[in-house]
Amino acid sequence: MKKESTPRVIACCGGMVIVAGLERMTFEVLRTLRQRGAAVHCIVNNWENHRIVALADQIGASWSTGYYRFGFGRRLFNPIHLARFLWDVAMTSLGLLRDAWRFRPTHVLLPDFVAVLKNAPALVALRCLGVKAILRLGNAPEAGRLHQLIWRWAVSPVIDRFVCNSRFTMQELLAHGVPAAKVGYIYNTVPHRQPNDNAANGLQREPNKVIYVGQIIPPKGLDLLIEAIAILVARGFDVRLDVVGNIDGWESPAYAGYRQSLLDRAAQPDLTGRVAFLGWREDVPELLAQAGIHCCPSIPELREGFGLVNIEAKQAGIPSVVFPTGALPELIAHKVDGWVCTEVSAEALAEGLEYFLADSARREQAGRLAFQSVERFSQKQFAGGWWAVFEK
Repeated sequence: MKKESTPRVIACCGGMVIVAGLERMTFEVLRTLRQRGAAVHCIVNNWENHRIVALADQIGASWSTGYYRFGFGRRLFNPIHLARFLWDVAMTSLGLLRDAWRFRPTHVLLPDFVAVLKNAPALVALRCLGVKAILRLGNAPEAGRLHQLIWRWAVSPVIDRFVCNSRFTMQELLAHGVPAAKVGYIYNTVPHRQPNDNAANGLQREPNKVIYVGQIIPPKGLDLLIEAIAILVARGFDVRLDVVGNIDGWESPAYAGYRQSLLDRAAQPDLTGRVAFLGWREDVPELLAQAGIHCCPSIPELREGFGLVNIEAKQAGIPSVVFPTGALPELIAHKVDGWVCTEVSAEALAEGLEYFLADSARREQAGRLAFQSVERFSQKQFAGGWWAVFEK
């Protein structure tokens, strides 16, 4: 490949369908590169790509479609599923080589380890030509001997640089045998969001409103938060909860019935009218600005790598109540700009929420300190850190 003075980056986005934290931060990196003059090309899937194509168009990147058909998981122990996955690896890698021939990249950006596996043959070839492979790691590697082997012997050999989103994610990666010389971390920043017709401008903050933003799945702990609200109601607090996340549509078979159980619980007499399911929203900053307290009840099994909404809550000037899991204690200072629970339970969440609900001055002070602490996650630091990765 021809040596370029500015980065030319291919981003392997074929595994992206919805626009959640991983997708937002991958494109925040690409946005930073585009603003500094880099050329960016995104490879998306050819079966449901409209949301990701919209992100590419917003930053002025070109795009094309790749294969990306079969998933990665324990089903690969089945010979038929393994054969399909290997076919996916071959076809996806050929697509990357095709686009690399046209685009002449200096770097390939990969958003997760499955993208690495699917493009591994192409990455080997491109690295021989001087193209650097960068893996942005937004989630900690899964635990277990199998995943340690995959990361050490299949992922690490084809990646030049691992950039984690937190110290927690970095330490988990190092524990999987990836050489420390390849690994660093850059904290996420507050992502760009497009305004939409649901924007809630002009509404006032409601101090007794708690807000949750995230996926509606068991590892996110929303069931515990709803029970915590019930505990507070029983103690005499006039508290309400806004739930922002997709409550309708397709639900993973592994979590079948979970959403309905939340709806049923919220409809019980003690919570009637107190829990509002707002669905998928893009006006998250405005919704956070209306609430008094944010809660991110991710449980340890999720091994939360960062949690973007925690810094969005900081920017909105409200404290966060979290469990002591994953990277969350890195983001929240206990009794300063939020509350880090001592255990994982509804009672522990209720204790943290009550700390702020019971004292308006304490809540407002924590909100001011939360807003000040967002400087740790500024666009300037994020952009400078990522540009240094690609500039090298």
